[in-house]
Amino acid sequence: MSNTGIKKSHKWLLIVVSLAIITAGGIFMFSMLGKSQEEHRNREYEVSLVNALKNSYEGIEEIKITEPYYSEKPGSWSCDIEIKFSDNQMITYGINHRLTYKENHDGLMKGNTDEEINQQWLKLKKHIGKTESTVLVQYSNDETGEQ
Repeated sequence: MSNTGIKKSHKWLLIVVSLAIITAGGIFMFSMLGKSQEEHRNREYEVSLVNALKNSYEGIEEIKITEPYYSEKPGSWSCDIEIKFSDNQMITYGINHRLTYKENHDGLMKGNTDEEINQQWLKLKKHIGKTESTVLVQYSNDETGEQ
């Protein structure tokens, strides 16, 4: 094989490898952009939810947010939350939220029996009011902050 034949095959190999790297990089960038938008949307809803919960219940010390879920249509957002109150009561339940909510008393209590679920609701209703103090928040991406 001549010297120019070897150079041509190396040139084509270099072009193919370059295209593969560019394509892989593009796919990676688009997936990161999508993830970033999802995290941004979740944080927006989580901050709004914490503010609504502070407007709904008194004595909140900590809120932990897990399992965020967003549906494109009709556009609902939900998550699981764990709230710790100043009297050491702790309640875990699922909640739906919209950015327009200023208060949020909704939710889906977790329990094995109706009695357990009713007891959870009673605990939560005892705390109806407003939390003025700063609340420690663990967001769904495991970052912590205060609100």
